Amino acid sequence: MTTATADQVFRFGGFTLDLAMGTLRGVNEPLFLRPKAYALLSHLARNMGRVVPKSELMDVVWPGVYVTEDSLTQSVREIRKVLGEDMVRTISKRGYMLAAEAEAAPEISSQPIVAVVRFRNDSGDPADEAMVDGFAEDLINGVARFGTVTVLARNSSFSFTSFGRAEWPQIRARIGADYLVEGSLRRQGEHVVVAVSLVDIASARQLWGDRYQSQGAGLFAIEREIVEQIVSRLVTRVTNAGLERASRKPVTSLAAYELLLRGFALLRDPAQTDQRGAEALFEAAIAKDPNYGLAYSYLALARSLDGEFGRANDAVLENARDLADKGLALSPDQPTGHRVQSLIRLYMRDHEAAEHHMRIALELNPYDADSIEQLTMRGRPLEALTWLARGIRIDPLHPHWYQFDRALALYMMGEYRQAAEALELATRPAPWIRTRLAACYAQMGDMEKARRQIALIDEGVPFSPLDYALRGVPFESQADAEHLAEGVRLALG
Repeated sequence: MTTATADQVFRFGGFTLDLAMGTLRGVNEPLFLRPKAYALLSHLARNMGRVVPKSELMDVVWPGVYVTEDSLTQSVREIRKVLGEDMVRTISKRGYMLAAEAEAAPEISSQPIVAVVRFRNDSGDPADEAMVDGFAEDLINGVARFGTVTVLARNSSFSFTSFGRAEWPQIRARIGADYLVEGSLRRQGEHVVVAVSLVDIASARQLWGDRYQSQGAGLFAIEREIVEQIVSRLVTRVTNAGLERASRKPVTSLAAYELLLRGFALLRDPAQTDQRGAEALFEAAIAKDPNYGLAYSYLALARSLDGEFGRANDAVLENARDLADKGLALSPDQPTGHRVQSLIRLYMRDHEAAEHHMRIALELNPYDADSIEQLTMRGRPLEALTWLARGIRIDPLHPHWYQFDRALALYMMGEYRQAAEALELATRPAPWIRTRLAACYAQMGDMEKARRQIALIDEGVPFSPLDYALRGVPFESQADAEHLAEGVRLALG
């Protein structure tokens, strides 16, 4: 489902709503709604993907007139009869939402291209050629299944056999590959020995290599492991594209680059137990190279995470904002800089600026869904879920915080069970995570699990679940904060 490109025309699920003409059409025919139902659908369309409170709908559709909720329910029923039951969703205790994507995520336009060239048959026995070629072809199919890279078909890839370093540029010129998977296979009786390497053709650099030995059916386990190793390394390079193009000026110190990578690894650690260590590494990188824009951006991120996800004080956030500004000044084309600035502005409750930087980050790097939390905070959880689903598809090894963002969007839509499952996937014993999980269980009616999560919050930690729900999450609408607080109040009994 997609929305239209014009302000007064909306397209969703095969339907077209033209507010200027006052018409509603299906695929092949005009459709009819009575005036109040049409006005209700119009307001839902203008707020597509947003949960619209019942009180707001009643004020818009029946302005200045007292009507009961039955009038609203009847109009929703009429819309569902025309459009289908699934098009208008009821969000328990909150309102209704037109279940169409508020913005279609763009298709992937420039994935890295991988060529798996014909492996060498090191045994020299012509009878083994079929097995050697079949192994390489299985790697092609395995990598392609992940959908994160473009894998050249066998006809193109197998026009080459593994070459030495001097021939790599020829392969890039002839078939346009960015990365090369090459190797060899040798069979010795029941034993098979496989050597494989992943090469960045542009830099003539081997990114990874390993040697495997198996017996019998163990060859299939080797195939799976090699595919996972290749995909994980390529996805990491795509997700973090730009780490090696860190600023407008080249990094003048290799030591600065290494320090930044070490700090970045600490930030991505799901446990996040050494945030101060990450800050120190970014500061050291800046000391080595004062023009290293990305180092300023990551230092800003580390500072803004003080107190975990949005509870840093104003002075800390202002310092982080200034660091992010400097990072962008040095590296204006870096998506990471805009993503970090977007997060900081969100924590500062500057929602318009936060979304502005998020959009720039996505234009510069459509693979990066790290910034999508802003959409949920602005009351557009369905749009956030669309981008997150795409991010997870692109990056099977996505960062742990994708599940935090996904869970919050699901909660705001009233999908409490799915939200709890997402939090359980990425849970760790942090008070704010336990608070969100308790709210999910309470809304599901599972009070035993809800109260257990509240009880597990360390009493020695100065943390109030209710205060966190009302003031610790940077929602733009107070109604969204109250929705989270409602679950927390239930959990607290």
